[in-house]
Amino acid sequence: MLRTFLRRRQRRTDTAANTAGLLHRLESEIAQEQALQFGAAAIGFIGAILSLTVSSAFVLLPAFAIATLGQYLLQGWCPPLALLARLGLRSSAEIDSERYALTASLRRTREPHFSATAVAEAD
Repeated sequence: MLRTFLRRRQRRTDTAANTAGLLHRLESEIAQEQALQFGAAAIGFIGAILSLTVSSAFVLLPAFAIATLGQYLLQGWCPPLALLARLGLRSSAEIDSERYALTASLRRTREPHFSATAVAEAD
């Protein structure tokens, strides 16, 4: 029974290491909202530069970027989010829920779980 206890403890340690790695990956994952903000800023900047140097018609690009951010602010959704989801980006709520679940499982694996029979047989 002591071997079984040690094997279970080793599995918990391995699981904790994997969970810590997943948590680290989640910290560096880009959410849809961040990508949307970056894209709007990039389109706005490029549109402003092109409207000054090439044609004044490019002033519509920053207007589109601002309208997209406004729609996201008011409705919580905008058309580029569907594209970002297809590209594999997840919302910050999805990332946070996975982070919470992994943190909870990490806490469970770090807590010692001794059953009465395992303790009695180890002695």
